[in-house]
Amino acid sequence: MELISSHCFGIGKIIHKRTRDTDNFFQYNAPYLSINLSNTINIHPFISLNRFNFFSIFYKQHGFRNKKKSLYDFAKNVAEKHNIVFNSIQFICIPSIVGYSFNPISFYLYLDSKNKVKSIIYEVKNTFGDQVHYLTLNKFKDKEFKKNMYVSPFIEMDCTYKISSKNKRKDHFFCNINQFNLKKEQIFYASIDLNLKEITFYNFILFLILNIFGSVKTITLIHYQAIKLLLKKSKFFKYSNRIKDNLYLD
Repeated sequence: MELISSHCFGIGKIIHKRTRDTDNFFQYNAPYLSINLSNTINIHPFISLNRFNFFSIFYKQHGFRNKKKSLYDFAKNVAEKHNIVFNSIQFICIPSIVGYSFNPISFYLYLDSKNKVKSIIYEVKNTFGDQVHYLTLNKFKDKEFKKNMYVSPFIEMDCTYKISSKNKRKDHFFCNINQFNLKKEQIFYASIDLNLKEITFYNFILFLILNIFGSVKTITLIHYQAIKLLLKKSKFFKYSNRIKDNLYLD
């Protein structure tokens, strides 16, 4: 799997599908940035790392979640602990737009000198502010993880994920997540399908204008779907324990 290693943007098509007790399906588009963390000088006048701009990526929202520690420092620290050899690191996320963001999932992709993906960190958040990382090494199809963080009030904690990532071209990224209960029955499916364009001054201005409310739309749709599930009387699982930022290997 080869990925473009320059700074890029794109619209991600996101799908959520519930497959037990209450059928529910929705999809929406969200704005994404793909930033080369190994070279973050002069990305674009409207994009900033760790400071306010039209589009921002704040250190306190990702990685160590420490405003003094960069995302590159976080990814490098993981690489050193797990013997990941890389040439560059590509970070894919929904950026903060005029200071606000919600990122259900972000991606750190370790690339070699030929821009082939060697390892991936999946950074998952919930609406309560918890964060967990899943690290997969080398192979990227149906990597299985135990669910380690409360995400939806309509899905229990005793579950497993199977996560797959692939692409058709170097300017494309696709990830899907299948969730299974203890009986190994599939209960949920989610995916993101993202086509990337290199950032130029003028094409990014148009992207900004068209997606200025992208993060607000994401969080609004998530809560709207939750209300629908409540009205359909889906089984409710109460949020109880906050977790620390943990990392789990495949």
